[in-house]
Amino acid sequence: MKNTTIKTLLLLLFYVQISEAQELIIGQNQQLYSQNTHNKTTALLSQSKASLHITSEIDLVVLQLKDITKEVSLTTSFDFFQGLQSPFNPDVWIYLEREQIGGAFKLQKINLKNGKQTTLINKKNKNRKDLVLKPIAWTKDPNKFFAEAIYLDAAEEHEGIFIYNIQTNEIEKLPISFQYTRTPLLSPQRDRFIFSGSTKQKIDHLHDISDHIYEYNIEKKTTRTIIQSKGKDIDVLGWNIDSEKNKQYRINHKSNLSYYLPWDFGKENCVSRHGTPGPTGSHSPVGQCGFFTPGGHHGYHAIDFATSLSGDDNVRASAAGTVSFSGISGSLSSGYGRLVIIRHSDGTRTYYAHNKTLLVNQGQSVQKGQVIALEGTTGGSTGDHIHFEWRAAGGNSPTSGSFVDAGQPRQNYIYRSQNTFGSQSDTQAPTTSITAVGGNTQSSDFTVNYLDTDNIGVTRRFYQVLEKYNDNWYANRGNGFFNDNFNIFYSGYTKGAGNWAINNGHLSQSNITLDNTKLNTFLSQNSGLPYLYEFSAKIISTSGPKKFGIHIMADSPDQSQRGNSYLIWFSGEDNKVRIYETINNQLNFRAIDDVTLDDKWANYKITYSPGFGVIEVFRNNTSILKWTDTSPIKNGSSISLRTNKTNIELDDLKVYKFRADNTTEILAGTEITKDIRRRNGKIKSLVRDAAGNWSSPGNLDVTISSITRQNQEVINDTFLKNDTEVKIYPNPTNGTNLTLTYKSLQKSYTSISIIDIKGSVLKSFRKYTEKAGNTSLNLSSYFTSLKDGTYFIKINDDRGSQTISIIKR
Repeated sequence: MKNTTIKTLLLLLFYVQISEAQELIIGQNQQLYSQNTHNKTTALLSQSKASLHITSEIDLVVLQLKDITKEVSLTTSFDFFQGLQSPFNPDVWIYLEREQIGGAFKLQKINLKNGKQTTLINKKNKNRKDLVLKPIAWTKDPNKFFAEAIYLDAAEEHEGIFIYNIQTNEIEKLPISFQYTRTPLLSPQRDRFIFSGSTKQKIDHLHDISDHIYEYNIEKKTTRTIIQSKGKDIDVLGWNIDSEKNKQYRINHKSNLSYYLPWDFGKENCVSRHGTPGPTGSHSPVGQCGFFTPGGHHGYHAIDFATSLSGDDNVRASAAGTVSFSGISGSLSSGYGRLVIIRHSDGTRTYYAHNKTLLVNQGQSVQKGQVIALEGTTGGSTGDHIHFEWRAAGGNSPTSGSFVDAGQPRQNYIYRSQNTFGSQSDTQAPTTSITAVGGNTQSSDFTVNYLDTDNIGVTRRFYQVLEKYNDNWYANRGNGFFNDNFNIFYSGYTKGAGNWAINNGHLSQSNITLDNTKLNTFLSQNSGLPYLYEFSAKIISTSGPKKFGIHIMADSPDQSQRGNSYLIWFSGEDNKVRIYETINNQLNFRAIDDVTLDDKWANYKITYSPGFGVIEVFRNNTSILKWTDTSPIKNGSSISLRTNKTNIELDDLKVYKFRADNTTEILAGTEITKDIRRRNGKIKSLVRDAAGNWSSPGNLDVTISSITRQNQEVINDTFLKNDTEVKIYPNPTNGTNLTLTYKSLQKSYTSISIIDIKGSVLKSFRKYTEKAGNTSLNLSSYFTSLKDGTYFIKINDDRGSQTISIIKR
């Protein structure tokens, strides 16, 4: 009781002292100004900031739980965010806690004297769409406090000021008519807020400056401009309290962890912006760049490391931790864009923003130096760079920090990363295995789980679904999978130029006079997700060009250059690998790198992301070429093998699809759109880690019990058989003059369905025929409005069904 009374008296003495404060301290262009809010006069100060007694908060605000008490326990798996002490009762605190991995939050009230704790707000906030109320100051009423609205894990951290009534749980928003850029300063009399703001209609929260200072009268709900300096940054530092007892309440405790520059070992990047206040600690640059105009820094602690345009440089974790957020923060044109946040062992967080591609998932453990993203310019960004921030525990307040390999970076200096994991010292391959929910015998659609493990972390995951035809494993090409082990010549190919044949379990192309041989097959590549193309190859020719490759994402395989596609082309003549893009059947060179090609069998992998345009080529699991198309091809209907005057053998041609996590649904049944339509099926998995190591395939054999035989109606991996003799022409089509013909039965109905690649029925109707014979239908009215892509037309009558594919372009 005695200690509480003494603490209360000290607080009251302090509040009496600051209640007399009228002098507002403002910073601009490294100068300090004093604004007397009573008589509205402004004066230039000669003192340094250190010699003034400035307070930026009139109430006690803390960023760590230990600054309140060690006796309070947080919710399990939550971090402390911010706490506010009542000036009327020092035992009463309001504090915000948030989920360590995720967006859930709780606003709590606690009385330290009696230990009573009350939850004021509790939300799951799974998609980070809920406004979160952060306590910042107390009103004149002991039962009401001010809270600032923010979005967690976002640049939008100043979304309005609210009054929370503890007794009634009512929340009132202050009607502020202007945009503001920083948490406002409450007057000692608790009747006014001082805001840093801007007259802009839409603020760039990461880069815009504060060029106006407003005074908002809380009771009258009126606003007046104290200072305006258009285009020049103004900073409200706080109230000048003429007292030796003034103290700094809010303390940003810096992390004691070792952080490294967030990119590849040995690579150098220049700082284009640093934070505010600017760095004052030592640093160890390797040079100066001089590209960037002084000023224009972030208005808080943050650093921008400039990267090469469209370089797709790796972004690496600066320290080990757990991914607390990986996704779009704001939008692709505002805010952080594609953002990764890592929570570290001491609760602090690091932010990596504006990425082009995210390579980790929320909840995933990462090690220092692990690749977590590819840099880019998404969100509120005007050029490729790595945006980096240190954050206090919970991700609340930006803090200053230091790198082991750079110190405190500053604008226009160049720094070299010593992030040692970037030296590619990890050679341990990841592993992947598969289990099916409910066991290996299934009757219909089912779920499979994948266990992907690695000593550092898995960053790429692919899967493939197969079905057995006699002794051969094929895949549903309409669903984006492909498999051929070349035991026999597969009926799904269309032969073009060249001598293509099966030779001792391999596919052989033996013509050495033709410069553009061709072997095509239909493959739907319209999911929008990344694909993995894999095959093995051996050059038989001992002279000549020794050139071979594959067209992916092709839309016109009947044309000489396959219409629109990417050609990945290997040349033993000069030991190079090249990427070409074909546009309107014209080859266009895009990228080149060195590769050693010999007469031995080698494994080739190609990954392509239609969403981001990134193509990466591997030989024997080593990356040999990567290129990004800024206008990527989104859809393809074929793949096509190709050689130039070269005798070659190929084996195990496969196409996998990307999976985002450790679970996928497998479609099983007799319908043409199912993944497995035969009694025996197989699921395969292939993964890659942060260092580029590939796993061996994981395999799971399954039996579909509902298919009592090997589904004799399926004659290959895409088409069903019967005698209806269905034809559709022209195919491919632009939707006009599209004719369907089939043999109809006498006095019978035929059902016709148009199905998209996902298996959804877009249109279904019945056609009655009086006499048996050939029947023609014009389907133009149904197809002209459809988007480009692959579709299926399914015919049903008394004899059974047949499904054929059609390409709209």
